[in-house]
Amino acid sequence: MKRIICLTMMVTVLMVGLAFAGTVDLPRTGQTICYDTSGSVIPCPLTGQDGEIQAGVAWPEPRFTDNSDGTMTDNLTGLMWTKNANLPSGYKTWQQALDYCNNLTLGGYTDWRLPNVNELESLINANEAESSTWLNAQGLSNVQANNYYWSSTTCASNPGYAWIVYMWDGSVGYDYKSSHNHYVWPVRGGQCGSLDHSVICLPKTGQTKCYDTAGLEIPCALTGQDGEIQAGVAWPEPRFTDNGDDTMTDNLTGLMWTKNASLPGGYQTWQQALDYCNGLTLAEYSDWRLPNRKELYSLQDFSRYNPALPAGHPFTNVQADYYWSSTTYAYYLDYAWFVYMWSGYVDFGTKSFGSRYVWPVRGGSFGPTVINLSSFTATPKAGKVIVEWTTTSEIDNAGFNIYRAESEKGEYLKINSSLIPAEGNGTSGATYQYVDNEVRNRKTHYYKLEDIDLNGTSTMHGPVSAEPRRLGRE
Repeated sequence: MKRIICLTMMVTVLMVGLAFAGTVDLPRTGQTICYDTSGSVIPCPLTGQDGEIQAGVAWPEPRFTDNSDGTMTDNLTGLMWTKNANLPSGYKTWQQALDYCNNLTLGGYTDWRLPNVNELESLINANEAESSTWLNAQGLSNVQANNYYWSSTTCASNPGYAWIVYMWDGSVGYDYKSSHNHYVWPVRGGQCGSLDHSVICLPKTGQTKCYDTAGLEIPCALTGQDGEIQAGVAWPEPRFTDNGDDTMTDNLTGLMWTKNASLPGGYQTWQQALDYCNGLTLAEYSDWRLPNRKELYSLQDFSRYNPALPAGHPFTNVQADYYWSSTTYAYYLDYAWFVYMWSGYVDFGTKSFGSRYVWPVRGGSFGPTVINLSSFTATPKAGKVIVEWTTTSEIDNAGFNIYRAESEKGEYLKINSSLIPAEGNGTSGATYQYVDNEVRNRKTHYYKLEDIDLNGTSTMHGPVSAEPRRLGRE
């Protein structure tokens, strides 16, 4: 859809994007409520909890699309899942789960596979006491709450185990491949944009090898294991950048972490962890916070253990132990999620118990508005400039404003008389055009684009520039 505003870009885009940009954008956890250490609901402002910060990309609405062929597409990740989350109708061993998915034909597709641990974890809603119930309410069916689901990812600390996810509450652990049975949920797709559209792209797990049920390394070809498929976005090289000020930037997620992974110097209760991060000033930054569940989880390299961090990481004092997240465990509200840095599993513990470490973070995506901007241009014409932009998705977007300046770093003044209404939504974008007739020929004009969400929060994009010239009759 194209909207044309005639009120009075083709040139190079000088800058488009957000601060803290990484290779991937982490999604929100889903949590929107704050709780004290006893589990009572409290106002969120100044708590530093996940429910207040809501760091990460907002989820599209609807989250899932029914493809009417026995499959469902997750509009957040672009992954396609079987609508029936218990298609084999019961438990299977890990090898049986791999074989079932590798041989499945459904919806006209034959490239089904067992999901890796990142893909399974992406389905968890941390705001819900029972993620399985929430998933079934989204149009999926038979999501099981009484046992775990197998992933295709082997446990690095013991290759005779594989990673599993508990769809009831969201716990991430591992179990024997050969002697224990769990549920199977086939998936397909996985590379960024591979299924036409997604709001985010999941990263790789880090696993590159394959193992049999006894834990022996085997050739990967035709196994369907994570080590063969390696679905997801490749990690940048280097993965981390030392900023020279006791901070490190993760070039995969764009998050900034303290270089010292045990800055308080010991265990903290959950409230102490929140307070410490909220009060921290380091490298002239004062917006440190306790990371949410997904941010802590994003550090994991599932090919390693003790600690489960990428090889050659430059952090100091990383403890092969439990680290608090800012995310409350929604079933027992006096508990919070933590990540075990020794192996990478995700579990929960009582907030008042003080045997957890603290690793402050800053940056990330904030606020409910997510505008995926695919282009922003300014095209010069005789006596006018045509400003155009295209989005691939818009979440909670109210509309746009256009700002113009006479120099790249000059004062930008709004030139549209009223807000340009949003035309896109969470699963599809739109193309917009604004004609600026109040320009001078042979003068370079600079433009910025502002998107504004339904709560008034704004993000600025650009600038782009154009120099109109009198070209004769058009």
